[in-house]
Amino acid sequence: MEIACPRCAQVDQVQSVPAVFQSGQTTYRVRGGMTAVPAGDGVVYTATSHTGVSVTATAASLNPYPVVRGGGCFLTLALLMLIPAFAFVSFATDALAENPAPTAGGRVGAAVGAWIFPFGAFALVALFAVLFVLRLRRNARIRRGIPDALEYWRQAWFCHRCGGVFFPRGELMSAAAFRGQVWRAGDYAGLTRRR
Repeated sequence: MEIACPRCAQVDQVQSVPAVFQSGQTTYRVRGGMTAVPAGDGVVYTATSHTGVSVTATAASLNPYPVVRGGGCFLTLALLMLIPAFAFVSFATDALAENPAPTAGGRVGAAVGAWIFPFGAFALVALFAVLFVLRLRRNARIRRGIPDALEYWRQAWFCHRCGGVFFPRGELMSAAAFRGQVWRAGDYAGLTRRR
């Protein structure tokens, strides 16, 4: 099926958006030099390598949905911060029990001073836990919207000559405008790419 671009009226540089997106991604593997590592009575030679995906700017601009990012780092930080939080609670209770202040004002000051670090540590635990939950909710929202976004995304065409996207019998639009429409179709138009 040949579809002409609405701006230049040519068909030779028109390609479906999924094909442009797929052809703009290349998997690569880079192998580094050999490194000698002492091991036991001898030496072991290891080679470094890196595998990744290179994405063209055009393919990146046609991405049908935001990147789903893990939230395990926030959960790990929350759990790790529990250790010093409980240690600070122990220090605070010990300090208040061993050094009672003679006046009411002194007791209040000592309590505030002793509990600053525990409250701060628990505040960090709460912050990381909230960030973890927000990341899970964001990812769930993205996953729910992917089928609708992909259905809309697959119907579009890209003109390499004009650098725009269009639907059959529609007007040419920029890749950013198209992505906004796709993201609205997936109900994640309000999500930012960097979150």
